[in-house]
Amino acid sequence: MEDSMLVEILKEMQKKYMCIVEIERITREMGDALSRNDRESVQMLLGMRQDEMNKADVSIRNIECLLSALQPDEGSQVREWLNGSGNRNPASPMAERLAEKGKSIQLALKRTIEVDRHISMRLSGKDSYYQ
Repeated sequence: MEDSMLVEILKEMQKKYMCIVEIERITREMGDALSRNDRESVQMLLGMRQDEMNKADVSIRNIECLLSALQPDEGSQVREWLNGSGNRNPASPMAERLAEKGKSIQLALKRTIEVDRHISMRLSGKDSYYQ
């Protein structure tokens, strides 16, 4: 597996990570705005969060495009690292960085989902998406 390809994938992973961290920040702000009953801010924040989700989707599509250029076994190995679940240890420092970035993204997503779950349960109760 070429390091140059892994570098390109890592660049896209970094973009995705930055989007996920921003989504997490915006979600926390939404919770604060809801606590203040500031519906206008919540609406604005929902739009901002959707913009970040769209950016993250672009990064995901770019990563998939890059992965499609790899051999099937290499692609599946890299996907495991990107999902933070690789059973096979990274064979190079660049692959190790990919695995670390994948784990960082998964942790940020878990934190964001927990905040979103709390907001949803507070607003919708038994009708919550998370119920």
